[in-house]
Formats: sequence, structure tokens, C-alpha cells
Amino acid sequence: MQEMKEESRQMMREKTVTILELFRSPLYRQPLLIAVVLQLSQQLSGINAVFYYSTRIFEKAGVEQPVYATIGAGVVNTAFTVVSMGPGPIPWFIVAELFSQGPRPSAFAVAGFSNWTANFIVGMGFQYVEELCGPYVFIIFTVLLLMFFVFTFFKVPETKGRTFDEISAGFRQSAGGRMEKHSPEELNSLGADSQL
Repeated sequence: MQEMKEESRQMMREKTVTILELFRSPLYRQPLLIAVVLQLSQQLSGINAVFYYSTRIFEKAGVEQPVYATIGAGVVNTAFTVVSMGPGPIPWFIVAELFSQGPRPSAFAVAGFSNWTANFIVGMGFQYVEELCGPYVFIIFTVLLLMFFVFTFFKVPETKGRTFDEISAGFRQSAGGRMEKHSPEELNSLGADSQL
């Protein structure tokens, strides 16, 4: 309860950060990179390519009734709705964990834009990449997922049981630790209020 009151007090002092300010400040770079990469990992996993082009994929694989295979893929997707209750929404929630109230709306906008842009690229570009790569097209998604896994393992901080100040302390250190270069508003939005 005390932490919520403290966050409310800090919110009143914090100014809204624009998208341009979000990109300009080195203090926001690592959390923003994490938010964007997690959104990209969700869309560039290949799952949307399967669902957008499932009938065509099954046809090319030699399945005699591709419509039934598509229905089967839909049933599997329904069964895996459980993922949506587990790790599926993490890319959407991580922004709230990594940013305070000031930069949070801009960070959500950038993360959401990244998600939908990647979705658009997969939706529009998959058929052309499939024509070039043939049955090996999903190797691209496999390589991307491996890269996203490595990034997540090494760069995404554990947030469970940690306060915003504890999480943001790591970002302040990785931003160079030179607090004098940053405005009080930037430091406050990264939980540095107690250090000013």
C-alpha cells in the first residue's frame, strides 16, 4: 500500500514523455529496446504466417484436403489458448514494468506500433519469401526465435517480486551511470528520485 502511495506521489511530479524524447534519452534506450524486441518476437515467431496462409501451406505440403488441415490448425490454436494465460501477454505487460507513468504511454505506442508493423510485414511478405525459400521458409522464423531467446535470456530483467525502483536501477547503471547528464524528470521516470 505504501508503495502505491509513493508511486502516486511520483506520478504527480512526473511530466509526460513524448515519443521523440523517448528515443533521444539514453536512459530509455534499453527498456525501449526490450519492449520492442519482445513485441517483434511475438509477431516474428511464424505463427501468424501459418494462420494467414495455412490452406496454401497445407496444399503445397501435399495434404489432400487442406481446408480440414486448416480446421485442425484452428483446433490446435484453440487448445493452446492456455498460452495466452501464461507467457503470451508478457510483451504487452512488460512495458508497464519497465517504464514509469511519464514515458509509459509513449513506450506503449512504440511497442504496439512495432507489434503491428511486424504483423503487417509477415502478412504481406510471407508469400514472397515462401516463393524464394520454398519449404525452408520456416527456418527464417526458427533463426529469429533463437535470436529472440538469447536476447530475452541476457537482456530482459526478472520483474517478479521487484519494485520499479529495483528494476530501473539496472537500466540507470547500463545507461552509463552519469546522472548529471540527465534531467531530473528523466531520472524520476526511471526511479532515480531518491538519488537526487
